[in-house]
Formats: sequence, C-alpha cells, structure tokens
Amino acid sequence: MGGSGGGGYRSDRSPSDLRAEVQRDLQQARLESDVNGLLTEQLAQINNRDVALINERLDEIVAALGEKIDEIDRLLYGGSVAKHTYVDGLSDVDSLVVLKREALDGDTPEALRVAMERALRQGLDMGKVDEIIIGFAVTVRYKDGNEIQLLPAVERDSRIAISDRNGTGWSFIRPKAFEERLRAANREQDGRVVPTIKLAKAVVDGSLSDTDKPGGYHMEALAVEAFKGYIGPRDNKTMLTHFFKFAGERIKRPLADVTGQSDRIDQVFGAANSSDRQRVSAALRQIATRMERASSASDWRKLFE
Repeated sequence: MGGSGGGGYRSDRSPSDLRAEVQRDLQQARLESDVNGLLTEQLAQINNRDVALINERLDEIVAALGEKIDEIDRLLYGGSVAKHTYVDGLSDVDSLVVLKREALDGDTPEALRVAMERALRQGLDMGKVDEIIIGFAVTVRYKDGNEIQLLPAVERDSRIAISDRNGTGWSFIRPKAFEERLRAANREQDGRVVPTIKLAKAVVDGSLSDTDKPGGYHMEALAVEAFKGYIGPRDNKTMLTHFFKFAGERIKRPLADVTGQSDRIDQVFGAANSSDRQRVSAALRQIATRMERASSASDWRKLFE
C-alpha cells in the first residue's frame, strides 16, 4: 500500500513555473516594501509642520485679540492634517475664534471679519508678519512661510455663527460634530485613518487640476465613510488605494454636512450624478487604477508630483 510521502508539497507545475511564481511573489513583496517606505517618507514631509511654533503663534494671536475673545478653540487635530491656501471646512483651520459682540462695529459677517483683522494688525508683531488676508477665514501669513488660519465666529441666539459662503449672511455651526466622527473613525482603525487622509490630500494636490480637487473637509468626510467597518490590511499602500477606489464611487452622491456650515459638504459639485461629479469620479478612479497598476515606487512618487 503506497503512502502519501508524509505531507510534502506536490504540484503538477514544472520547476520553471514554480520558480516564476516565487519570483513574482518576491517582486510583489519588494514592491509593497518600497511603496510603503516611500509613503512613510511622504508622511514625514507632510508632518513637517512645527506644532510647537504654531502653538506659540496662537498664543501670540490670543494675546493680540485680548479681551475681544469670548472663546478660542484650537483645532490642531484638523488644521495640521494638511496646509491649505483656502478654507473649505472647520477641519482645515487652526483655530475657531469666537469674538465678543462688543468687539464688532455691527451685526454682520463683514463686521466680524474686519474686527478680527483690525485687532490682529494692532496686536501682533507685524515685523514677523508678511500679510493678513481676509477671506472665509482670516489668514496670518508669516515671513518665514508659515500660515495660521483663523475662523472668526460670534455667538448669536445662544449658537455659534460664522459667515456663510457668500460672506453676507450667518451660518450656524456645531464645531465638534465632525471632529468627533473623524476621531472615532481614526480610533476604530488604530490611528491609521488620519495618515491616510494626509497622504490622500497630497496625492490630490499632485495629481488633479484645481477644478477636479475635492476640498480637504470633503476628503475627510469621504475617509470617515470609506473606513467605517474596514477590515483590510492597515498599511499605507493598501489603505490609500482603498480610499481612492471608494471615493471614486461615493463622490457621485452628495455628502451631508454634520457641522451645519451648509446642507452639503460638496455642493460645489451639484446634484447626484451631475456632470461635475462624474468627471471628478473618473479622476479619482484613475488615481486608484494607477496605484493598482504601478510596478515601482517611482510610479507612486509621480502621484505626488
């Protein structure tokens, strides 16, 4: 009676086929290692924002605003995710600053912005400051290239109000609502969601035209949904690819804004399945395809350029 030979590996494939398979496995393992190494380097560059310096300057801003401040909330968790030259959500600013009503010359969003800009010019050491820009947020741009973005607010009817997108009316907000969701998603994935968001924003900045770029707040909201219940590998390469595959489909439908800043986070792209949404969807799915087809870390590096 013949035995099986004691559990050795058997295959009908030829030795050359087996060698080829082993070689492919080694190449794939090398690719995974090289790409994750590259993404770690990219994260280090993205994180190269001096939090201590930001806090020091926020202290100076608090001192400059003096008794005009009713409340200040340092949103470094969101503000440090990426450096933007525009603001599209609470998560993209460094601080929410609630001014006292008596600091304003009138009860309008314009009065709010002007009051903050005037107080900053009077109270800050303008020798360190290049310019102060009034927009949806008030941005203090320093001569060393760093920026602090401040979102001015005021209490109206026992609620926190900021300027609406048109700059002429009020928008009532719940500042902590989205931050709590993002923190929960990050905890659920052992702290891997925020690094993925940082990398995704850098890829979008390097790969897409301005008209095709989802805003920072929009991308964070997409990530919260993308990683709800996610059970895949938690390395940078896999999670980043998953994000772009998910976002490419999810962006076809509007996302509600839990902070109350607007009805929809992404209303700039119009109704569900609009031509703008279809265009941006195709752009995001193309990024995911490039990631899946990349044969080297150099291919991935191009996504950031």
